[in-house]
Amino acid sequence: MRSRFFQRVLLIAIASGGFAAVSLAQLDIRITTGHPPAIRHEVRPPSPGAGYIWVGGFWNDDAGRWAWVPGRWDRPDVSGSYWIAPRYVHSEGSYIYEPGHWSNQTLVVGDEVRTHRAWKHHEREHEREVEREHQHAGYEREHDH
Repeated sequence: MRSRFFQRVLLIAIASGGFAAVSLAQLDIRITTGHPPAIRHEVRPPSPGAGYIWVGGFWNDDAGRWAWVPGRWDRPDVSGSYWIAPRYVHSEGSYIYEPGHWSNQTLVVGDEVRTHRAWKHHEREHEREVEREHQHAGYEREHDH
């Protein structure tokens, strides 16, 4: 109950422009050298009611140590939001950890991550992937007529 209250207070503070340093720490993209352990199998209990969304368990990077966050039923604070599961992207011998978050929240790439070699490699790969998608979409448009 307290953590749910604290999450709501943080979201309200973020919306009003306060507590920026605290909120950024929770949604920062991080670089870690260790890979996350294997995902644990969880049995999903029945939904507690309408409007709840299942948030599957995941490994959270906590200063280089992995901590398991058990799955849970949760309600988004903003109507129409959906849960985006955490991502662990292997890049240049490191892992880029993007924390799980609601779709109305924003992940932050801090300067320490932005200047990291693994992040630069990740950005180049992402740009290439986007370019390939654009080329593929252009090819399909040309041949749809």
